[in-house]
Amino acid sequence: MKTQTNLGATGAIKVLCIDGGGIRGIIPATILGQLEDGIGRPLYQVFDLIAGTSTGGIIALGIGTAARNGKPFTPHELLQFYIDHGPAIFAKTWYTPIKQWFRPKYSPLPLERVLKTYFQDAKLSTALTPLLISSYDLHAQVPFFFKSHMILRDPTYDWKLAEIARATSAAPTFFPPIKLSATGIQYALVDGGVFVNNPAMASYAEASRLYPQANRFVIVSIGTGDRYDRLSYGRAKRWGLLGWARQIVPVMMDSVSEAVDYELNWIAEPSSRGKYYRLQPKLTGVSNDMDDVSLENMNELRAVAEKYIRENSAALDEICSELKMGRGSSMSGVGQRDPVELDTTH
Repeated sequence: MKTQTNLGATGAIKVLCIDGGGIRGIIPATILGQLEDGIGRPLYQVFDLIAGTSTGGIIALGIGTAARNGKPFTPHELLQFYIDHGPAIFAKTWYTPIKQWFRPKYSPLPLERVLKTYFQDAKLSTALTPLLISSYDLHAQVPFFFKSHMILRDPTYDWKLAEIARATSAAPTFFPPIKLSATGIQYALVDGGVFVNNPAMASYAEASRLYPQANRFVIVSIGTGDRYDRLSYGRAKRWGLLGWARQIVPVMMDSVSEAVDYELNWIAEPSSRGKYYRLQPKLTGVSNDMDDVSLENMNELRAVAEKYIRENSAALDEICSELKMGRGSSMSGVGQRDPVELDTTH
C-alpha cells in the first residue's frame, strides 16, 4: 500500500520531537503550552510528524491523537497529568532503595492505571498527524518504532495508546519491560531512550521518507532539561558493575541526546535545507532525577521552563511565526500522504 503526500505552498515539513526524562516531562509540557498559545491552534494542525521518546512519547500521544473524547489533550492538560499523577507513578517506600538492586525500582501498576485512565481504549489509528514513538525490542535486540502510518499496511500494528505509552516509558531499572504481540511475533519492549532519548534524528529520517518531495524541514526539538551533574574521574575510576548501575541510564540517555543535537545542527545548515530549533533549559538548582516527584521539585521544574520561556521569547516567537503557516504538506488526515512505499521496518 502506498501513502500520498502533496506538498502545499508553505513548502517546509514541520517536525516536533520530544525527549525522554521521566517527571522532567513537566518542562516540555510547559514549553509546548507556550507554543500552542502563541500559534493559536492545536499542535497536530501545524506539525507533519510528531515524535517522542519515553515521557516525550506520552506527550506526543497526548497531543497527536484523538484520545480525549475524540480530541487531543492540550499541553496544559498534560502538564497537570505530571503534577497530579507523578507521585503515584514514582511512589517510594522504605524498601525502594533495597528493592532497586534486585528488581525494577517501581511497580508498573500505578503507571498502567494512569495511562488507562487517560487514554482509555483509544488506539494509534486515532492519530491526527503522523506519529513516531520509540521503543526497543529486547527479543530481537533492535529499535522498535510505533508508526501511525504503518497501520495503513498492517492493521495489527494498531495498538492501544496506553500500551504504546507503557512501552516507550519502560525505562530500564525503573520499570519492567512490556510484552506485546502482532502478526504472531512477540515483542519485549523497553524505553526507547536506550538508543534515541532525543528522537530528532530518527524523526528527520522518517519525515524524509514520508515526504520525499520536501526540500526543507523545520525541526523543533524539546528537551527535558540539561543535567548539570558532572561525573569526575576520581568518582568513576573505581566503579564496577554496582557503581555504574546507578549512573549508566542517565549517562547513556544524555549522551544520545547530545550526539543527536550535534548531528542535526550540522545537517540543518545551510538554512536553505531547513531549520533546527533545540529548546533545552539548564537544570540548575533543580533535581536531575527522573523520579523526584516531591512537590517542591515539580514546582521548580515548572519554574525552570517558565524562566526559559521568558529568556528565549524572541526564539519562541520566531518558531511560532514559522509554524503559523501550517503543515508543509496539504494532507488533511493520516491516510492522505505522498507517494512513498512503506515497508515493515520497525
